[in-house]
Amino acid sequence: MSQIEELESSIDIVELVKKYTNLKKAWVNYKALCPFPWHNEKTPSFVVSPSKQIAHCFGCQRWWWPLKFIMDVENCEFREALEILSNITWMKITWYDREKEQMKKNVYSLFRDIVTYYKKSLSSYPQIQKYLFDRWLSEESIKTFEFWYADSWIELYNYLIQKWYNDELISQSNVFLDLKTKKDKFIGRIIFPIKNIRWDIVALAWRIIESWEPKYLNSPASNIYDKSSILYWLFEARNEITKKDFVIITEWYMDTISLHRAGFKNTVCVSWVALTEKHIAIIKKLTSKIYLCFDNDKAWINATNLSIERLKNKDLEVHIISLEWWKDPDDIIKSWIDFNIFIKNALSPIWYNLKLLQINDSLQDKKELLKKLLDIVKNYQDSIEKDFYLKEISKKLDIKIDIVYLEYNKTKLAKREDEFSVKILKKLTSEDLVIWYLIKYQDKFDFIKQNIKFKNYIWNDLKEILEKWINIINEFELSKKNKYISISQNDEALEIRAQIENQVIKNDEKIENIILKTIDKLNSNTSKEAETILKQKIASWDTEALNEYKELLKVRKR
Repeated sequence: MSQIEELESSIDIVELVKKYTNLKKAWVNYKALCPFPWHNEKTPSFVVSPSKQIAHCFGCQRWWWPLKFIMDVENCEFREALEILSNITWMKITWYDREKEQMKKNVYSLFRDIVTYYKKSLSSYPQIQKYLFDRWLSEESIKTFEFWYADSWIELYNYLIQKWYNDELISQSNVFLDLKTKKDKFIGRIIFPIKNIRWDIVALAWRIIESWEPKYLNSPASNIYDKSSILYWLFEARNEITKKDFVIITEWYMDTISLHRAGFKNTVCVSWVALTEKHIAIIKKLTSKIYLCFDNDKAWINATNLSIERLKNKDLEVHIISLEWWKDPDDIIKSWIDFNIFIKNALSPIWYNLKLLQINDSLQDKKELLKKLLDIVKNYQDSIEKDFYLKEISKKLDIKIDIVYLEYNKTKLAKREDEFSVKILKKLTSEDLVIWYLIKYQDKFDFIKQNIKFKNYIWNDLKEILEKWINIINEFELSKKNKYISISQNDEALEIRAQIENQVIKNDEKIENIILKTIDKLNSNTSKEAETILKQKIASWDTEALNEYKELLKVRKR
């Protein structure tokens, strides 16, 4: 994927167009008055398609993609439009190389001519067509998914030379073993294309007919083909994904093709890799619901787990389709079983992990299983999502929800200690803790102030806050300000520890009791420090210090 393609794919065209006109939802698309000055209309005819990442005005009869839209709406040149999009996405681009981009366009053109050659060859091999029919592929499917057959040795090379392609460009296709032999590396194989989000052919996939290995192969990575950013058949599936509001993701092409033929046209394929961050960014523009449907073997269980990990905290609803004893979705479809049953029974990430970790129903095993599941949940950030998963764990393991939450809080506290927040809090002085209470419970300001006995001897920071109110922290020097902000941001750890120690704060009275414990410690420490200071002054015949010491003793007795 080129920098420009990556830049445009990272843009949500709906959000982009919203900056220039008032969009309104119209089923799966958006409508608006045309934002361009040459078209003054009263009835909206400007349509934006989030699934296709394009805009079209039925009045102007013109089309736009993100880059073209910016060029027209800002009335700017190509380079300036790139800079505008770059600023919107915060994506840095090493400046546009026109020669390199033209080379990519030429490679796209080369692939179009390669597939034109392959298309002609399939009709000459009835035995290959029979093989495809035996694989449950109809003539319509063969045409739709563009299955071809590679039968050339050097004929393809000669064909491309006749089309005026040079060796440098031909080598970019990775179709030939080498340019010395000019032999087509796909010979004797069924071929079908891999396309990018713009429907350009960027690579080829193939399957052998005979028994030698490897059975399935892809073109290698190249300047125009990057597995981490390509989802097979996405261009055709986009509208259906948006319409159904979920996507099914399989591991390889035939699974996707079988599901499309069975009516599940919202299916795409990751081409034998786990879901990547680039894949996730593309999917999020189309839907917030993902159904992972990978095979049951060890490699793909690992790929499923890695994909789940990458999908965490992405504001996506994740389901895992369990194939049970079936080999793959292709087998299920060929057995005439309704795949909707598998979608309906799809598992949450926690339930999926629970099935993977299934062990004997002993007390110790249940404890171990709970710990492993809570270790997974603690990395989720959304509170509603965590609550859902904790309730699911409670139900599946038959453990009371209060106990699950208590154990979760222990796990969470351990995690926060690893992240050092609790370690820092353990080092805080009683003055620091009182300031934390003042920040957290500002309605208790007067209560806290009244119970601090030796205000003349407390730290200046606390003294100043008590005299001038909590907002004075904003005027502290940066290091002190950051310290108290850090305390307030990490206060969750204190509450977790209180809960574990059965000190759950449920009402005002309990809050005040907990605060008083800290203030008592502060008063005790301050009293001892004041006594030391006053005794030193009294030893120097300071009569005022003597009076203060007498007052100190009276306050202590109270």
